[in-house]
Amino acid sequence: MDCDKKFITKKEFCIMCGISESTGSKLIKNGVIPFEKCNERLLHFYAIPFQSAIDYIKQQETKGVLSDDELSKRREFYYKKTKKYPDVITAKDICIITGYGKETIRKWINSEKILGIVVRKRFKVAKEDLIDFLVTPYYENIIRKSQTHITDNRIIADS
Repeated sequence: MDCDKKFITKKEFCIMCGISESTGSKLIKNGVIPFEKCNERLLHFYAIPFQSAIDYIKQQETKGVLSDDELSKRREFYYKKTKKYPDVITAKDICIITGYGKETIRKWINSEKILGIVVRKRFKVAKEDLIDFLVTPYYENIIRKSQTHITDNRIIADS
């Protein structure tokens, strides 16, 4: 096989995609990224089509991005779900709504994923800001989803 510039190595692929080499190996092993085995003298390596790397990057950039229809469907669902809560809600309420723990909620607020304020040593968030967060690609792409998050996604998909 001719391993020319139409191909990149696994290391180049990982650098290009901003992922670790172990993640790159998993993608190759699981067949997500096509490859060919190459060898030049004693050197053995994976040759990954350059276009596959471009396709993977595009896929990752659009992962979790919702269409306008899906976005409005999710917003409507979360408006109904939070209807009984006041306009400014606590971290404890967010735990109930999302199924995630207080520490996770605190991290979201501290990293400004959710806009919130501290009032008397307690986090407060505007309900509208919470709903804005719940329809973001960040929230959709959480890998270890809470059971509530999984259930909400099923309900939204079935409606």
